[in-house]
Amino acid sequence: LAGAGCDVERESTAVRGLWRPAGLVLVGDDLVAAVAAAELPRRDRIFVVTEGRLDPACWNAALAIGARRVLTLPEDQSDLVEQLRLAEVPDQTRGRLIGVIGGCGGAGASTLASGLALTASVTGPTVLIDGDPVGGGLDVLLGAEDIAGLRWGDLAGTRGRLDPAAFAAALCRVGGIALLAWGSANRRVSPSGRGAPESLAAAVVDAALVASVRAFATAIVDLPRVAGTDDRFLDALDATVLVVPAEVRAVAAAASLIDRIGTRLPAPHLVVRESSSGLAARDVASSLGLELVAVLRHEQSVQVAGQRGDLPLRRGRGVLSQVCEAVLASVDAPAMAR
Repeated sequence: LAGAGCDVERESTAVRGLWRPAGLVLVGDDLVAAVAAAELPRRDRIFVVTEGRLDPACWNAALAIGARRVLTLPEDQSDLVEQLRLAEVPDQTRGRLIGVIGGCGGAGASTLASGLALTASVTGPTVLIDGDPVGGGLDVLLGAEDIAGLRWGDLAGTRGRLDPAAFAAALCRVGGIALLAWGSANRRVSPSGRGAPESLAAAVVDAALVASVRAFATAIVDLPRVAGTDDRFLDALDATVLVVPAEVRAVAAAASLIDRIGTRLPAPHLVVRESSSGLAARDVASSLGLELVAVLRHEQSVQVAGQRGDLPLRRGRGVLSQVCEAVLASVDAPAMAR
């Protein structure tokens, strides 16, 4: 390791905190099963290191953690050193992956996710990913159900990695952003084209997410509130935006959601949607133990756009536009501090 000229952090109780930011992860054959059992977030550049042949159980565990390769020492020592050197080079090609989830049903997460994508596209290439196979469909929300382009169903048979450039070029485009939706472009002819939670293998979701952050500066995922393929999205996220209406039952539902998956929501940013209940946004934040980033007030034009299948943002500054700018600034702040 010293020959590679890089710093090394050994496995410790702080492994979860080091897992994401590490340039490279080496897992000894004696620990690969334990790492697989820990269900750590998916990431790139994982290598299993061994001094002999791996038994079938270790091979399965290596596949489970997404290991790129098994390095056998001493035969692969030069390859190991080269990988360590590459890990010291900052990866400037990876975009940010932001998830948006509603604290309750009908919170407005899909609209906010769409607004975030449209706002982010002003500064760089952006893709909006529909992570909810049983939702209403982002393509319907944005009036893109008849626009040709790659859908989740087209990726069902994917094996291995996707070429980022080819993947990006194949997606449908609406309002200056790329869109990966569940429905088919001929939905009216074939209503069953949307797909189901079990229709995609975990490897397909992983491949799409890796290609997304390689091809785009920003990837926004509209997350579902039910278990299923969302597990793969949660493990890959850099930050999460939680949308909660200022209503007592909505706050209770959001609290239940946080109890269930709160530890898996990286860097949660709270947006409270104003309501007529009289409950203050700061009280919602206090109840959930989260820092309030923005308050989303009612905007008639956005509601009308959602009903018509129009884009939720137009030129000019509106409430949604200001909230999206505040959220993206908040997401970027920790990275800038580092």
